[in-house]
Amino acid sequence: MVKKRYSILILVCIILFIASNCISEPLTPRLCKEKVIAAAKLLQSKGDAALDEIKNPDGEFRFADGKAGYVWIHNLDGIMVMHPTKPSLDGKGLFGLKDSKGRYYFVAFNEMVEENGAGWVPYEWPKPGEEKASAKVSYVMLVTKGEKSYVVGSGMYDVTEKDIAAKFPGDPVHEY
Repeated sequence: MVKKRYSILILVCIILFIASNCISEPLTPRLCKEKVIAAAKLLQSKGDAALDEIKNPDGEFRFADGKAGYVWIHNLDGIMVMHPTKPSLDGKGLFGLKDSKGRYYFVAFNEMVEENGAGWVPYEWPKPGEEKASAKVSYVMLVTKGEKSYVVGSGMYDVTEKDIAAKFPGDPVHEY
């Protein structure tokens, strides 16, 4: 009798564990900010050795289904260090990229971190699987490890600068 109850308990635990790993957390500005802070701490600790962990498609830095929720890293020279959903950007200079409104958003990311250490930047970027750009707001943070500086970022669609200002009144939001 005890063995049967123990077996049922183990089975229930296994089912709950599997279910909890299959249900993704909804993408929110708070989650984006938390993931950037966690990735920044990892980079601060491990430097380049953290990059594989951050880009792992099954790791903690791919979230909210792993397509829309991710962390990318570029440097202060505007070079993409690691983009988990668009690896074709890795190693590319990004300062010349403009969104559909003509805003140089990678320049804005760097301005934000150089002036404030971290903050929010609105811009336009295509949603996963789409070619047309949509409104997006990203949280970016500066990390320095040894001689290297990284800009860690994550963002989400369909959130306005006003939404960010209301949810994070103390956080800087880039103005163009």
